[in-house]
Amino acid sequence: MEVSRRPMKLLVAEDDRLTRMMLTKTLAHWGYEVIACEDGAEALRLARESGARIVLTDWAMPGLDGPTLCARLREEATYVYVILLSAHRDPEFVVAGLDAGADDFVGKPFSTAELRARIAVGRRVLALQDELAARNAALTLANERLARIASTDALLDVGNRRSFEDALSARHREARQGGGGYAVLLADLDRFKAVNDRLGHPVGDRALRHTVDRLADALGDRGLLFRYGGEELVALTPVATRDDAGALAERLRLAVRDAPMALEAETLALTLSLGVAFYDGREAVTAQVVVDRADRALYRAKRAGRDRVAQWERGLDDEA
Repeated sequence: MEVSRRPMKLLVAEDDRLTRMMLTKTLAHWGYEVIACEDGAEALRLARESGARIVLTDWAMPGLDGPTLCARLREEATYVYVILLSAHRDPEFVVAGLDAGADDFVGKPFSTAELRARIAVGRRVLALQDELAARNAALTLANERLARIASTDALLDVGNRRSFEDALSARHREARQGGGGYAVLLADLDRFKAVNDRLGHPVGDRALRHTVDRLADALGDRGLLFRYGGEELVALTPVATRDDAGALAERLRLAVRDAPMALEAETLALTLSLGVAFYDGREAVTAQVVVDRADRALYRAKRAGRDRVAQWERGLDDEA
């Protein structure tokens, strides 16, 4: 993590002009970038806008007094270290200030050595918080990467079956709640075993990646593409009608058929069979039923000669 070499910003809120000038000059001499104001309301605005990391505030000020300013600062998303300055040295005042949200308390009149030491404590606290925030950000990023790995097919760089099932469950729930229809388009590369047997598995892997690229281009932003297993791919797409689902499936089929894969000594023609199941959200069935329907439609496309689209329809369940 790159460490900024810019001076740390300190905000001084002090209504006494002489004390404010003295603090500003002293803190600037110590190497801080100082922002100064004379009332609590202005201090709250500057704390939000200036990026100050430490606030030194007097107890008694116009606008907002010191304790109220502390309490308001604690409502902000960005943490600042607050040192409350006050001529009140009685324990009940110290406790009241800390309860209001101050991190430290310095009695007036104060020595510059004590003030410098207490600011140094604040800097150490802020450094620890910055380190913790950086570690949390790195952990969040690592968890996001792990989650992506867990939900992505390593060969094809599309969602795997687990992520398909998660996406399907969410989309099915939306459809049941009136969020519109969707379709499952289950696709299978025709005679893929023959490709592996004749040309070898590395070429088979290339053929799968080639197919996924063609399907992704054809699908665009109309839906999501996943590897269902082996040479089976599945698209989950929001569509309004059964005809829309069929037209999209035909678009995907042609995208693969019309773009053969170039090899060193030949061109490899690839075709897809697709089974389509449309769900409009009204029928009381599970998401798995929709997938099963797409699977039966895919089986019909295979039996009918491959390289075609078949739609699930009533009565298909009874076919052998």
